[in-house]
Amino acid sequence: MKRLLIALGAILIFIFFSAWIGFYAFVRGDSFRDWLSKKVSRSLRADGRFEPLTWEGSSFRSAGFSATGNPKSKLRSLKITNISAHIDWHELLKGQLVIHNVNVEKIEADLGKGTAQRIAEAAPQPPGFKFSNLLPSQLRVDHFYVADANVHWRTTRGDSGQFTDTKISATQRQPDQWDVEAIGGKVQHAAYPLIEIEKTEGTIDREAITIHDAKATLSGGTTIRATGNIAIAKQLNAILSVDFTDLNSNVVFPPAWRFGGKLSGHLIYKGDLDRFEHGEVTGSVKMTDAAFDLANVFGTLHQLAKFGGLNDVQLDSIATDIRYQERDAQFSNFRASYQDQIRVEGAGSIGPDHVDADLVVGLSPKILGWIPGAEEKVFTDQKDGLHWTEVRISGTPEQPKEDLTKRLVSAFRDKMTKEFKGQAKDAIKSLLDMLHR
Repeated sequence: MKRLLIALGAILIFIFFSAWIGFYAFVRGDSFRDWLSKKVSRSLRADGRFEPLTWEGSSFRSAGFSATGNPKSKLRSLKITNISAHIDWHELLKGQLVIHNVNVEKIEADLGKGTAQRIAEAAPQPPGFKFSNLLPSQLRVDHFYVADANVHWRTTRGDSGQFTDTKISATQRQPDQWDVEAIGGKVQHAAYPLIEIEKTEGTIDREAITIHDAKATLSGGTTIRATGNIAIAKQLNAILSVDFTDLNSNVVFPPAWRFGGKLSGHLIYKGDLDRFEHGEVTGSVKMTDAAFDLANVFGTLHQLAKFGGLNDVQLDSIATDIRYQERDAQFSNFRASYQDQIRVEGAGSIGPDHVDADLVVGLSPKILGWIPGAEEKVFTDQKDGLHWTEVRISGTPEQPKEDLTKRLVSAFRDKMTKEFKGQAKDAIKSLLDMLHR
């Protein structure tokens, strides 16, 4: 009996070591490379393959991995260069295949609507024992690092963009869910300004990209912080919240408006990134050190201010709530001022071919004193030390029109007719000459 037990023990040990040796040979052969390629491809919804693996102990290297996205994937193509990783054999004995610390030299990815054809599948293998059947069904990569990641994309509208020269570190939290950190890099989409990435932290899974915190800068010292969510399963529906400071107004406003100054604000974008220009932007914006010449819209106010001894009058503080969609900007709670002499408030909309706004304008007595009748007939309300009136703006961004001048001339005519009678005609002509200089 004792000899039988010893023999059985020897047989079991022989079987175990034979299986281990066979499994060890399988892992280091092409069969394991094929199995690993399928697992990675399935997680990417792509068809890809690793270059041959070379082993040193529990660590392996590969010259690269190449994949082509299938029709259900947003991935068009992927090329990964110089991969190294470590397999945890202890976890394998527990029924889990865990790969530690994957390091990649470079990634080149091309994103867009899946149009690629699937790579032909391998011919069916005859039934029988395979070492791959002993491997766990799930592959877990606990962490990976990419020294140089470059992502390129093209929307369904034909606009292209790219995110290049960034370093990516990612940790797996759940199957198909990763905590990701990107350091550095440059982002540019279509004709929008180049964005320099400082740091981005987020989560990626099969359904969405969640941005927990992103910090970036634009040329000129603009700083940007963003959070949000981008769906990636089907359409690229996004909700992004952006805070920015010190944005040069020349980047936003048409040159014809001759705007100057620094913008800051909080904006929320909602829409499909494949159709970015059709998305909705809402939020609030303010401008400091503004350089908006009143003569662009309010030539009359500009001249009145000059008559009151205020040269080079500009609105030096501007704030408003906005809603932008389909090239039409609606603004509300608009507030602008020049020192304690001029204030403009109201709401309206601006589009490529129209300006439509209802404003109230407040002027100081120092400015209004230059036009007889203005306080009595036009600027009749008093508040905060200023005299106020309603003003209607229409026309186009290139040629805005206002109804203030007409009312001022009418008030001046009535005043002069009552007080100077026969001299009113010459006085009115003099006023018109002054207002249109």
